[in-house]
Amino acid sequence: MTEQTCITCSRKTVSVIKTDAGPICYNCYADKKNPPKTKHKRDNPEARMQEEFFNNIPLFFPKLPDKLLYAVPNGGSRNKIEAANLKRQGVKAGVSDVILQIPKKGYASLCMEFKTPKGKQSDEQKEYQRQVEMVGNKYVIVRSVSQAIKVMKEYLE
Repeated sequence: MTEQTCITCSRKTVSVIKTDAGPICYNCYADKKNPPKTKHKRDNPEARMQEEFFNNIPLFFPKLPDKLLYAVPNGGSRNKIEAANLKRQGVKAGVSDVILQIPKKGYASLCMEFKTPKGKQSDEQKEYQRQVEMVGNKYVIVRSVSQAIKVMKEYLE
């Protein structure tokens, strides 16, 4: 047996399959016949914005108690079973993305909904806003990380 170079991955091996194009190693041949499945990443700009916001919190608010500012894991895609379990556990559609539970300026808390510049509230989010404002909470739609930081600074001063 002589060592040959795979035309796909350029590895030298004795385990090759001869094709019209040249020798292909068994791994490359198997990948061509049955390609590995890849997960499709969904682009979620609101989630990226929220992640960047939380990365900046220690820089702008180093003394903020870490358990009083949190994200509500309502978004994202879930399978039907997981969604049903979460619903039974009390997860509600429309709840704001981020909540700061520090009473200030006559408000009980600050609720922030992250939206892209063209993003719109769902009917559930509008109803949540109506209910939280009715009982004395501040609700703000933020469209950038800098706006979210500014809203929090103004709320906390």
